[in-house]
Amino acid sequence: MSKNMKLIKKYYGEDMMHFLRDKCSTLNNNDYLYNVLNAHFAPNKFLFNDLKTYHLLETFKAYLYDMQDKPMGKLVNTNEKADELLKEKGYTLYKCECEDDIQKFKKYYANDEELCTFKGNRLKSDYVFFAVRDDADKLNRIDFENPQREDAYGTSVISIQFSKGMFNTLSIKNRYNHSVDNPDATFGNNLENIIPGLTMAFSKEFNLNIISTENEFDYDLTANNYVLATDHRFYKYNMEINNIYYCVNNIIIDNGKVIDKYSDKARYLLLDYFIFDLQNKKIFTYDKSIEDSFLDAFNDIQT
Repeated sequence: MSKNMKLIKKYYGEDMMHFLRDKCSTLNNNDYLYNVLNAHFAPNKFLFNDLKTYHLLETFKAYLYDMQDKPMGKLVNTNEKADELLKEKGYTLYKCECEDDIQKFKKYYANDEELCTFKGNRLKSDYVFFAVRDDADKLNRIDFENPQREDAYGTSVISIQFSKGMFNTLSIKNRYNHSVDNPDATFGNNLENIIPGLTMAFSKEFNLNIISTENEFDYDLTANNYVLATDHRFYKYNMEINNIYYCVNNIIIDNGKVIDKYSDKARYLLLDYFIFDLQNKKIFTYDKSIEDSFLDAFNDIQT
């Protein structure tokens, strides 16, 4: 058994190991399979059975093959802000706070190529940003007779939009709009394709839990007891209260942030929303707003 298969068996279970070995044999090289699992899924021996139950095994297989052609590993971390990173690529970033802010960018779009965003009310459902490259005013639409989605004109003005809610679906919209294929998926709806670190920069600065619209597999998982955390890994959860997810392996996801301070299973036991401190013989809740008479009855655990 190869090294990566041993790691998959250890952290994701024997059934997952057999599935990947038998169904994804062409990917079983250079530790790819373990690396992609570890980058996108927190260790979880329930994953295979969940995918089987939700009829997602074939989608999962396609997901792994698709990821082979994309940058591996975790997203690039950065302490820079989104506008600082975009400035390195010649863009100025604007955050739209009101409808008038949005309408200011309509001037950059040719007739019949205006974004639907300009029709109004987009801010009710989405966070809207525009990034304008320094040369945008110098580019003429008539000079681009055969438009391509990622050509100089198409990417000179982009609208970066995130749906509002627990999960923020990303759409990067093109200056051409309907004149090219998939104009709402410019740069593959991957901020890393603009500059590495941009995903994390937006996530941190604007408290976003970003999901790409090109990846339907993400939607399927988040609809079936999996939560996508800000480290961009999926975690299986058993209970959600007040936007706090209580996950397997004693992990808690609080507004997207991974809380792993109770991950020592020799000391802690996470049961529903209760945390059992086996060392100090105490029971408490992570969410202090929860009131439960169970706590009053068990101030101390008697051995």
